Amino acid sequence: MTTETIELIGMIAGVLTTLAYVPQVVKVWRSRSARDISLGMFLLMNAGIALWLVYGLLINSPGLIGANVVTLCLTAAVLVAKLKFDRPGQAAAQPGAGQ
Repeated sequence: MTTETIELIGMIAGVLTTLAYVPQVVKVWRSRSARDISLGMFLLMNAGIALWLVYGLLINSPGLIGANVVTLCLTAAVLVAKLKFDRPGQAAAQPGAGQ
């Protein structure tokens, strides 16, 4: 297998795993709730993706760099939503709360 083919496989894998976060980001921002999202999981995920990005930069891999820049933006959007929308005391302000 050529180096180009191997890099193409990596880029396709990066695109697919990155796109997997899009529905979650859209759902969280539309519903304005991330109550069922684990803060710990997304903190760890963002740290891991940041390290993958550093690794991609160190080995100069366009597939790793591109995928992890976009993935970090998407997972950071979920993390921001978690911190913004699910603050203590926010539940009472949710539509339908207390019904």
